[in-house]
Amino acid sequence: MDEQQFERFVQEVAPLESVTYWLTQFEQAKSKQIQAMINVALLYKQHKNYDEMYALLDEATLMEDPYAFYELANCYFESLGNRGNEQLAFELYERAALLDHADAMNNLADMYFNGEGTEVDERKAFEWFTKAAHVGVAEAKYTLGIMYEQGIGTEQSDEFALQHYEQSAIEGYAEAMYRMGMIYFTGELGQKQNTVHAFDWFLKAAEQFHVDAIFNVAYCYEMGEGTTQNEENAIHYYKQASMLGDYEASNKLAGIYELRKSEQANKWRKKAIEQFNNEEM
Repeated sequence: MDEQQFERFVQEVAPLESVTYWLTQFEQAKSKQIQAMINVALLYKQHKNYDEMYALLDEATLMEDPYAFYELANCYFESLGNRGNEQLAFELYERAALLDHADAMNNLADMYFNGEGTEVDERKAFEWFTKAAHVGVAEAKYTLGIMYEQGIGTEQSDEFALQHYEQSAIEGYAEAMYRMGMIYFTGELGQKQNTVHAFDWFLKAAEQFHVDAIFNVAYCYEMGEGTTQNEENAIHYYKQASMLGDYEASNKLAGIYELRKSEQANKWRKKAIEQFNNEEM
């Protein structure tokens, strides 16, 4: 794509006030400024111009830039432009990870863990998740929690599992927040049951739209577990969970309205059936 073609492209896809910025980025990309090359490639990606995206990222990887390796790996992993190639994605994540790209370390670990683009290797997965965790990837800390809890790729340790779940949760990873809630709700990993702590963690995860956490917040309000019983709050959170597709939440709402002898009970029962059938398809 030459400069005139790019200008027409940008005028079609970008806000008017950003056209000058993107033309400057294009010129910088032509002069091999790596960040501009990646920025323009990501603009192509956003607007599904995959041929130009691949060409520019391929060129950027010749400069041994970890971000270029990482972004190109994402494209092959996501099969953008019908060019899915897990083995190539694995190789590119590895090159980025060896250049200390944190998210590439985590993705490389995932591929070892799941056997994507390579053979399953739980030990290497554990090693790369550990490296990613050390540079601050909250998702990696959560996965290490799973591995310590189940003894995957390392010795089983409830203590280390709890430490990693908690670190990940404190750093804002919703799945870890939910897991911490379940640990306290059921009394797992050597912890005493504490429904107050459980409710607090469920609420934090719910704020990030974690559907199971939203359901559990509703349940806690309905039953008075870890918080003051409040049926209206329970209804509010069950409705949120239902909007996110949780048929059990719709069933709960039907039950509450049936006890109130409300006509809304039938509405929620039908919704629960529809959601269940959609989930089974």
